[in-house]
Amino acid sequence: MHNTIAVSLKNYKALGSLWHHLWRMEEEAAASMPMRGRAKVKEDKYCGVCGDRALGYNFDAISCESCKAFFRRNAPKGLEYFKCPYDEKCKMDVSNRRFCKRCRLKKCFEIGMRKEYILTEEERVRKRQKIEENRYVRVRELEKQGITIKTENGVVSSSMSPSRRLTDEEHHMIEEIRKAYRSSLEITVEPMRPRSKEETNVNDLVNIAEISVRRVIDMAKKIKTFKVLPQTTQISLLKGGAIELLILRSVLTFDKEKQQFLDPTDDPDTNSMSVDELKQGEGALFEEHMRFVKGLVELRADETMLILMLCVALFSPDRPALDNKGIVSEEQEKYSLLLQKYLESKFPLHYAKAVFPKLLMKLVDIRNLNEEHSQVLLKVNPEGIQPLMKEVLDLNNT
Repeated sequence: MHNTIAVSLKNYKALGSLWHHLWRMEEEAAASMPMRGRAKVKEDKYCGVCGDRALGYNFDAISCESCKAFFRRNAPKGLEYFKCPYDEKCKMDVSNRRFCKRCRLKKCFEIGMRKEYILTEEERVRKRQKIEENRYVRVRELEKQGITIKTENGVVSSSMSPSRRLTDEEHHMIEEIRKAYRSSLEITVEPMRPRSKEETNVNDLVNIAEISVRRVIDMAKKIKTFKVLPQTTQISLLKGGAIELLILRSVLTFDKEKQQFLDPTDDPDTNSMSVDELKQGEGALFEEHMRFVKGLVELRADETMLILMLCVALFSPDRPALDNKGIVSEEQEKYSLLLQKYLESKFPLHYAKAVFPKLLMKLVDIRNLNEEHSQVLLKVNPEGIQPLMKEVLDLNNT
């Protein structure tokens, strides 16, 4: 388990000291094992495109999750689709990789990434179906192994039952953030003027998101450990994590049947955002965003899991201009471990162990989506954008 978690965290810098804590747990566990039982320690891998941490090979070359997603989206278009204003001399690193798509894609090809390895949508569907079929077979096998056993005192046990109960303290912490989230839904804004849903643009989508931003802020300020932080720290966490928090929150508001994003307290005529609108506003991001939403749905992420993930993303110690990093890092670790405990109280241990690192990897996916959304926001005309959104998204300087 420790190895899986550590690998999942490697590429998510925002987890800061949490990664080091879990990595240390893994090393201590490995040190206590006899020599024959120890796995060979793997060397760290780095992306051949930007130098970020990499988990392994993607499309036949070592690359990070961000460059993997970038290559999947852009390689089919070909280099000729993109232009470089600097004579193709852009430096590729973690900070600069999002500024020039041509040089980034060129570097992808140079390190050996192959676009013929990219699956078509039809192939991806077939692959997902195969994975689901295999998963179903494994679950059936586990159910067979988990034959209920009646003990002497009449208690019936099964391997498919949750592995533990939450302690009173853990339950209290979860209730606090649940109440904070649900209370935030009472926040309202002045009704927006009706808009043409047939001609939605990026500015419309930014303004629609204002109510979500206000609710994220309200929720954060109802969490005791956030409330006691200095105001400058609070602002850095909210501004630095705004896009990621909005993306994650969108999963909580997604209505699968109606194919729209809407909080239960809102007017669908003025505050809903349909899947079709999202596609109109920025088609390039649509597929990635919906893949993220559906991925969490497939992991059976309930409201509590998503709220805990919001807290993990909120307390990210690597936000720009952030002070009190140590305190923030401790809070992030606390909510990450609480998420793990909650999973163990809800699912069988084998499933909780499998899902926890996948949820952490979803936070990596949010970072990648954040980069793409930031690129789109560079094109936004601040005129016509609500003042709060200008401030939170730093649109005054675009």
